[in-house]
Amino acid sequence: MPGGQPGPRAVHRADLTWASAKGRRCRFTCSRSRPRALPRRRAPRSVPACTASATANNAGPLSAPPASRELQPGTDRLLLLLRAAMLPAGQRSALPEAEADTDPAPGAAAPLCAMAGPALRRVLRGARGRGSVVGGWGGLRPRLDKYGGVSVELAELRRPRRRERAAFGRWLRASVTQWQQEGRVAVWLHVPIFQSGLAAVAASQGFAFHHAESGSATLTRWLGEGPSRLPAFASHQVGVAGAVLDENNGKVLVVQDRNKTVSGWKFPGGLSNPGEDIGDTAVREVFEETGIKSEFKSILSIRQQHKHPGAFGKSDMYVICRLQPSSFTINFCQQECLRCEWMDLDELARTKHATPITSNVAKLLLYGYREGFDKIDITMREFPAVYTGLFYKLYHRELPESYRNIT
Repeated sequence: MPGGQPGPRAVHRADLTWASAKGRRCRFTCSRSRPRALPRRRAPRSVPACTASATANNAGPLSAPPASRELQPGTDRLLLLLRAAMLPAGQRSALPEAEADTDPAPGAAAPLCAMAGPALRRVLRGARGRGSVVGGWGGLRPRLDKYGGVSVELAELRRPRRRERAAFGRWLRASVTQWQQEGRVAVWLHVPIFQSGLAAVAASQGFAFHHAESGSATLTRWLGEGPSRLPAFASHQVGVAGAVLDENNGKVLVVQDRNKTVSGWKFPGGLSNPGEDIGDTAVREVFEETGIKSEFKSILSIRQQHKHPGAFGKSDMYVICRLQPSSFTINFCQQECLRCEWMDLDELARTKHATPITSNVAKLLLYGYREGFDKIDITMREFPAVYTGLFYKLYHRELPESYRNIT
């Protein structure tokens, strides 16, 4: 046009319709107008703002998403691709070949993607988010667990430093209201340590700490009727000791702790690591403290003590295992142990310089050594769990073969 004036404006419009996770009908509309030509000027780098809206209603079964005839060539095909992308994986194979095709013509995707921009991406995330139960904020995708609770991972926040506490508080309040209306029973809010400021916002809305680990804390809020029925966090810590008995000479491995007020003789041991089997803990602790290699044979006893001073007020489970040595040269850890030696089992059972639990277990071990370990051993068998791919260890007295094979 003369004077560099733009010509008539062309309107580009696209409608996209899909089914949400709840079977609700959702629609996305995106449109943009621009001059047909800009003579003697390069096309602008920035894309004019577009208008977008998403509505939901209960309109029932969906038909194919309509598209305006004014769209540029290739855009209709892109709408079909978007439709296919939002369907569950099991339903994509049922689409016609033209709809399931994922190789659009070169440049076909660019006009619509430029028009929609962040708005379309937000809608697509909402349509495809697995387990999402309510619209997210800042990239959050709340998920519904099998017990009827909602889990929110604040680590999913995009650019968390730019998020305002007030905005998070408004989103959380609105979300909790919706979850209550939907009949959800609880909310689990997982807060990374670098976003700890948001924990105060949640606390002002009735959330309370459930537990904390090295890099995150978990807050909860009960939404159901009556008092909270959420399970408490870990109620016990587990300590394991190894009674390493040399059956050739009747001697047992004992240590004295360096940092204890009363340094009585005891079996080497320590706390079990997360995911570590009891027998593996005993073998590891014995080697770390004494340098002796050994093999797990059985459990001899279990002690339970409530309000244990070293368990932050929790209860303590202390498991003593029978181990068989495979090496015999002591090389004990001088940071943890004051003394370490092989002691006659009969002497350990009689001495007054042993801890009470060590003395009692020494008598039990002496009985098994003389009369047969089958009288004292609690053995271990592994079975498949009800959870796919998982196994568990069952500890029990030895079961006769005739009873073990009962069907």
